[in-house]
Amino acid sequence: MQKPTINTKAEVAKSVIIGEGSKIMNCKIGENVKIGKNCIVGNNTLIEDNVVLADGARVWHNSHIRNDAKIGRDCNIGDCAYIDSGVELGDECKVQNGVLIYHGVKVGNGVFFGPNCLTTNDLWPRARKPGGGVRGEEDWEVGTITIEDDASIGAGAVLVANNITIGKASMIGSGAIVIKDVKPYTTVVGTPAREIGEIKDKKEYSES
Repeated sequence: MQKPTINTKAEVAKSVIIGEGSKIMNCKIGENVKIGKNCIVGNNTLIEDNVVLADGARVWHNSHIRNDAKIGRDCNIGDCAYIDSGVELGDECKVQNGVLIYHGVKVGNGVFFGPNCLTTNDLWPRARKPGGGVRGEEDWEVGTITIEDDASIGAGAVLVANNITIGKASMIGSGAIVIKDVKPYTTVVGTPAREIGEIKDKKEYSES
């Protein structure tokens, strides 16, 4: 059994459970966090309360994982990523640097997020109420985004929270803005995103 390695400068709450072989760098980890075997938490990363990292999950430097998020087995979260409260990532997802995944997004297994892509979650975003006063959680409606297994979101793409579904193994082109459902095994590009054909490896993913 290989004991976890914890940096002496790390701030780790006493209630945290850390699996064997995991490496905790100079980071901050909140209450009731569960970290599986052979995980990595990078420098200057903040993991809030009640987060779960399954076995083999890696969260690299300067990232922020909000409360109650769940990161699946063998996921890789790059530098400067933001995973909002309650978000659940399936197994074997790859989240590249600078990705923002907000509350209301459901992510399947094997999903790829390219650098600097993002999701939204407010159907009617405003900073303040009519006549003044900052809007709070009770003042906005969460839109959902469901991303099915093996979908790929290209670098810089934007998924708009219009209660949409990104279909299995679909491919979102870099820089696309997606405002409606994407069918399984299709490729979409542009602003707004439009379908240009099937993915080239449809046979391999449809049989998996």
